[in-house]
Amino acid sequence: MQETVQNGEQKLFNAEFIWILCVHFLAMGSFGIYYFLPQFIRLTGGEEFIIGLVMGAPATAAIFFRLPTGAWVDRLGRRRMVITGLGLLTIASALPAFAQKAGPFLLVVRAGAGAAMVIYFTAIVTYVAEKAPDGRRAEAVAVYGAAGFLAQAFSPFLCEWLLEALPFAPAYRYRLLFGTASLWTAGAFLVSLRMQPDANHHEQHLRPDPWHRVMRSPTMVYLMIPSIVFGLAYTAVFSFVSDFSNVKNLGAPSSFFLSYSVTVILLRLTTGRLLDRIDRRIAIVLSLTIIAVGLYAASVAHDSFGLVLVGVLTGTGHGYIFPSLSTLTFDSSQARNRGTSLSLYMLGFDLSTMAMSPVLGRTAEIWDYYLMYRVASLLLVGGILVYLTGWRYHAPVAIRRSAASRHPTEEYVKNTGVLR
Repeated sequence: MQETVQNGEQKLFNAEFIWILCVHFLAMGSFGIYYFLPQFIRLTGGEEFIIGLVMGAPATAAIFFRLPTGAWVDRLGRRRMVITGLGLLTIASALPAFAQKAGPFLLVVRAGAGAAMVIYFTAIVTYVAEKAPDGRRAEAVAVYGAAGFLAQAFSPFLCEWLLEALPFAPAYRYRLLFGTASLWTAGAFLVSLRMQPDANHHEQHLRPDPWHRVMRSPTMVYLMIPSIVFGLAYTAVFSFVSDFSNVKNLGAPSSFFLSYSVTVILLRLTTGRLLDRIDRRIAIVLSLTIIAVGLYAASVAHDSFGLVLVGVLTGTGHGYIFPSLSTLTFDSSQARNRGTSLSLYMLGFDLSTMAMSPVLGRTAEIWDYYLMYRVASLLLVGGILVYLTGWRYHAPVAIRRSAASRHPTEEYVKNTGVLR
């Protein structure tokens, strides 16, 4: 991915990167279809708590697979684990088509999809960050993520069209819809076979550290905290927004998905390079703050315009939080532990999603969706304040000191994008 152009700057958009974008577009197109799973659960007799339980099942499985996946990515290679994850995800994406209602079968197969997604996602983020040109790492992660959001902007309209056009009973329409998800992932699997081998680095022969040794660093702990906060925000939005828009008569949920995805795509394509020029910690705090405002906006939304506004605000925050946090994690890690470090940071997201999805669902069931979004917004603000107490652990000196405490002479941590 690191070709040099005439002015000496390394090129980002080349054939290798285009293939990566195609893989992620297809994989996330499948992912977007399951935003409509809450409607199927409601149709077959489930309530908010059951919706939260099923939608949290992938994160529950992810918790058990996240740590071993980091070791697999570091030991077996990034490309190999991308292909493995997509193969498993193709199978798991097809199985909900056989579900009769929200029961044990649906819980298990969605958990299986979560495990497969963990393998794919950890491997592809590590692969992209490692292949990216120096000084353009956050931009590369941002653009790669934008390809996924392009698919998520398109797939809700496809879902709504199919649900309207298919000449079958409503439950069968949803099952056919879920069956199409496996076609998207099968396409991603086939395209991933064309990916180039992993990037070479001189630490490649070194054995990764155990996850608990990496975890002991305050630098790593304070990378997990904003991940936990972001997981809370993500589950408050994506586990419930399709049902929320129907219950409160806010219009088609596709208007939210479109505004959210278009916002992310535009910001990442037009301002992605900015993330490599500012302190990543500032980008993280501002992103989470904007998402908190978006959650509060959901608590006062009463029409389709309000739903679109929620999409724009939360999309703005998501547009910056993931590339900033992912690249800060990458930059804070020694090469031998990059997969493990990214797994630990994403584990915070999984723990939050698993724990908060049923809790928020119960909150909405007992009281109201509006109160649920107010509670989520306040929790987000509290998490931001906790993260600020560890601001110093992500300064360049602290990052280098943390790395030197584990392997003082063997490796050099290249932290681009933090305070320069």
